[in-house]
Amino acid sequence: MDHTTIKKERVPYEVLISKLNSWYTTIKKNMIEEAQKKKLEIESLIEEVEMKQDVLLYYQLLDFRHELMLIYLRSKDVEEVRNTYEILKEKEGSLSKMLEYYFFFFMGMYEFRRKELVSAINAYSLAETKLSEIEDEIERGEFYFKVSEVYYYMKQTYFSLSYAKRAIKIYQKFDIHDERILHCRFIVAGNLIDTLNYNSAIKELKKGLQDAFKIGKKYLIATFHMNLGIVYRSVGQYDLSIQNLMKALQVFQEEKHIFMSKTLFNLSHVLAQKGEMNKAHLYFEQGSAIAIRNNDYEYQAKFKLLKGLYFSDEDVSLINEALDYFQSKKLFADIEEYAHEVAEFYYEKGNSSLSNEYYRKVIAARNEIRKGEIIHEEKNDCLINDDFNGDDSTGLIL
Repeated sequence: MDHTTIKKERVPYEVLISKLNSWYTTIKKNMIEEAQKKKLEIESLIEEVEMKQDVLLYYQLLDFRHELMLIYLRSKDVEEVRNTYEILKEKEGSLSKMLEYYFFFFMGMYEFRRKELVSAINAYSLAETKLSEIEDEIERGEFYFKVSEVYYYMKQTYFSLSYAKRAIKIYQKFDIHDERILHCRFIVAGNLIDTLNYNSAIKELKKGLQDAFKIGKKYLIATFHMNLGIVYRSVGQYDLSIQNLMKALQVFQEEKHIFMSKTLFNLSHVLAQKGEMNKAHLYFEQGSAIAIRNNDYEYQAKFKLLKGLYFSDEDVSLINEALDYFQSKKLFADIEEYAHEVAEFYYEKGNSSLSNEYYRKVIAARNEIRKGEIIHEEKNDCLINDDFNGDDSTGLIL
């Protein structure tokens, strides 16, 4: 009798583990509908199984990761998962080594979505110390990709490219992970832009766009168009920029993607630079409203900067409020880019005093970026290992 009872409990328990792993796979692939179905299946199964503590924590961590996916793909407010974050933080000291990896990895993703880049890197660094517990090579690729993303936002080009290349080398071993390779290509192209290698960035994005069409993922196609729009704006090809941004916007509006704010910002920006102020203001209003509705503080600040520069009587206070926000989040790359634009704007107007003020902010931001490079130099030993031996087998122009 006792033996029969144990056997009945053991079968659904093993099924639960399998379903949890399957759920995580759909989350990593950004398969929203499929992930939601699996989540519901697991929730119904949980009621029938008396779970071990580790399995319960694994479920809670995956539920948190599921919500992070929705933040990215469905513009869910990151603060809506704050309570879950606090609950998980209380479990920090009671996790097995493998669950510690997932804990710090997902915490890093959460901090990144909040644009707390230093906190994100700190969490990822802790996760990296547990990476040896993870046997799944694809999971290692996932980790390298996420780290490359944060370093890109911090304008730490060497580290970003190194981690992106390590991720690509893993993903290329598995045909089913073409989508993730395309995500890495965004990072590679972004770093090429940061090094002013615009032609190579455009080639990289055009190749990625072709591959995205083969896969048939609309949001990836739109993201390549968005990034092409950003590059073309940077090199002054405003018509091509607008064309690509409009294609991206159509898809992001249909899917209510988090990149709506980003696309509308860049569309408003390029139209303002082109001098089409009525159209620019229309997209400015739409984008500002979405950023406010989604509690997207980063793009609220960026729209505020646009308003101060183009849609008000040159309200310097709005520009400074935006730059202060970037400073508070240590978004030094944004300060460097936008303070430079403001400095050039006032230089062309003959206001040398204001121009010099913002050029000084550019220099200060560059110094902070350089400090970050020095701080992370100690990671060289970690980067140059069996996974990354300097062999550029990806065929990318770096």
